Formats: sequence, structure tokens, C-alpha cells
Amino acid sequence: MTRWWTLALLAALIVVPAAAQGVNPESYQAGVADADTAATLYQDVLLLIPMRALALTDEQLTLVSGLNAEVLARAAALEELRGSLWVEHQGSFEAVIDARIRGARVDARAQRALDNAIARFSQARTSLADARVQAAGRLLAALSEEQQALVQSPDAAAARQALVQRLGGHESVGAFVAAGLDGLRDLMPEEYQMVVPSEAERMAEAIVGPDSPNLLAMAAEVLSILDEVSTWPPPRYQEQRQSLPAQINARLGFEAGAEAPVSWEDMLRLVSSERTAAAIALVRGPAEGEAR
Repeated sequence: MTRWWTLALLAALIVVPAAAQGVNPESYQAGVADADTAATLYQDVLLLIPMRALALTDEQLTLVSGLNAEVLARAAALEELRGSLWVEHQGSFEAVIDARIRGARVDARAQRALDNAIARFSQARTSLADARVQAAGRLLAALSEEQQALVQSPDAAAARQALVQRLGGHESVGAFVAAGLDGLRDLMPEEYQMVVPSEAERMAEAIVGPDSPNLLAMAAEVLSILDEVSTWPPPRYQEQRQSLPAQINARLGFEAGAEAPVSWEDMLRLVSSERTAAAIALVRGPAEGEAR
């Protein structure tokens, strides 16, 4: 274990924000800064959109409220554990970090205590993540067939995440290919002919995965797009650049709008945000007899 790995784990125990666990710590308070208010409003909107899209019934909203309370309780327990581990093992943490920085021999007992503390925290953090997924699954199961049809499945969400990772963070296949075209168009014709076959193959592998049976067909289609667009004169390319990702998506069969309107991340947010109770109150409106 390097000293930097030790320091990173220490930071995870002490300063990782609750938001990393899927919990939004923002709340309305009198006199909060405008930026904080805007952030809170944004979080509320992220909750209200799927609630409205699913047209959750009062019974379903009550279920969301209960699931949310369970997840928030687990999140609070994790934060409490974080603090207690630091108090209990502060000496061991400091001893190991000091030894790593000085390049000295690390005390075995201090290292063992640190490793055990990190293991306890990691297990609790994993348990919280699992609880979020289970709560979202319970909410999904409580939806009608019509509502479930509007929700992205966990498998689809995982596939989407894997695709974005393969695309280097680009949110769409079209944006990924268009970004590659930006660089290819700067090459001389001879250079382009040398590199474009391998670039088309690299892009296709990112799009469909290295083991896909459609890899060769996708590579050929991408190469066709690259060869076609590379011949456009600069004025046409600049004119078409903004819409180019959408054009590429359509040509490769990745039309926008094919995804479910309610993402799996939306479901996770509904059961884990500290703003869920406030969003539910907004959806339900004033109780009978209250002023509107």
C-alpha cells in the first residue's frame, strides 16, 4: 500500500461528501446564498420531472417517502460511522501516514487497525449503495405496466454507462464520431488514408464493443461516414457541424429519443435524495383546508 493510496483512503473516510452516496445535502434555509438556492431548486426539478412523467399515485408517493426515509437513515449511519472510525483510529491513521511520508517502517498494528477501519467503512458504503438499488427496485415493482414502460431498466442503464465510458465520456455515438472527424480533417490526404482505417475500427469497437459480431459492419459504416464527411469543404463542414452528431446517430441507428424518459438514475435519486420529501409535498400540494 503506497502512501498516496493510504492518503486517498483516509480522504474517503473523512471528507467524501454525502452526495457521493447519492444523497443531496442541499436544503432551503433563510438567508442561503443564491448559488445554494439555485442548486436546491435544480435538485427539486430533477425529482419533480420523473414524478410527473410517471404520474405517481398518492399510494406510490407514500411508498417513495418510506423508501427514501430508509435510505436516508442508512446514509446518516454511514456518516456517523465515518466520524466514529476517525475518532477511534486517529492515532493509527496519523502513525501510518507519518511513516509513509518519512519512508519509515510502518507499525504493523497501526497498519492493521487502519486496514480494518477502511474495510468497515467500505463495507458500509457498499451496503448503502445496495440499499439504494434495492429501494429503487421496490419502487419499480410497485409501478403499473404502463409506468414501468417509461422507466429505463437497470440493465439498460448499465449498458448505457458502459457505452459512455467506451466513448470517452461522449454522451452520444454521433458526438464521439464527430469529435474524431474534427481531428481527421486536419490531416493531409496521405496521412488521412494511412490512419482512417484504424480510426474507423477503433471507433466501431468503442460503439459496439470489441467482441460484438457487428464490429466489422459498424467499422465499414463508420469508415463510409468518415470518407464522405472528410470531402466536405470547410464552409459546409462548419455549417453542418452542430447537427452532425444527430446526422451520424440517425445513420448508425442511434436516433435520439429512443431511451426511456425516466432513467434508472432518476429512480435512484427519488429514493435517496434529501429533497425527496419536499418534492413529494410540492406534487401533493397543500393539504385540505390549507391556504393555497
